[in-house]
Amino acid sequence: MRKSLLLASAAAVAASLTLAPATANAAATAQTAAKAPTKITFKASTTSSAQLTVTGRLTATGAPVPAGLPLTLQCLAVVKGIPWFTIAPRKGVKAPVTRAGGAFTFKGTTGCAHGQFRVRFAGDARLAPATSASVRDTRINAMVTGWKVSPLKVRKGGYVSFSGTLKQDPTPGRYVAFKGQRVYLIVRYKGDREWTWFARPKTDAKGHFTARWRLYKNASFAYVYYGDKTHYYDSPLKATYVSVR
Repeated sequence: MRKSLLLASAAAVAASLTLAPATANAAATAQTAAKAPTKITFKASTTSSAQLTVTGRLTATGAPVPAGLPLTLQCLAVVKGIPWFTIAPRKGVKAPVTRAGGAFTFKGTTGCAHGQFRVRFAGDARLAPATSASVRDTRINAMVTGWKVSPLKVRKGGYVSFSGTLKQDPTPGRYVAFKGQRVYLIVRYKGDREWTWFARPKTDAKGHFTARWRLYKNASFAYVYYGDKTHYYDSPLKATYVSVR
């Protein structure tokens, strides 16, 4: 049933285009011309913890902009081959919509280091669609490579060693050593809920850091680079568990 209806609908559209393409194009042009031209301007800022704030305005020539118009925030990553994608708000975070007069804001999490942001308006019965100019995210990515915890089984009171290398990519995608930075090493003992830091080694000229910790009970370990005014933070997706024999 659904297939036959779809074919019938497609045939009807094809027939209308065949019989009167000029009329259809003229009607579409007239409809677009009747809508008020619109423009979007905005600014974007980020924090080291990857929080994104966008503030901007949708304006229309010769027409007021009402409250409640939905907007789409998009990102273009620096990775080649990935097209513009919508930044989906997390649970409890609202997508941007206009206030009366066209102003809008958005606060959420970004995943677009070095990428570009833009805002789009799909248009409605009175206002024409619009796409803003793009704004680049200038905050630099940072990440720890070669993270190692050894051994994973230790005698009570024995030492556990930690090491890794912190890198940054001031040139998008080209990571180099990041020296002189504090990397916090954190621990959560079995049965505890809270993480606490036990060492904060500074990276050397090659971005390398090391530390040791005496362990008396089973625990999970991780690292945190907190970032700064120009860099994003970094931490592992999963903690490393060490058991005490």
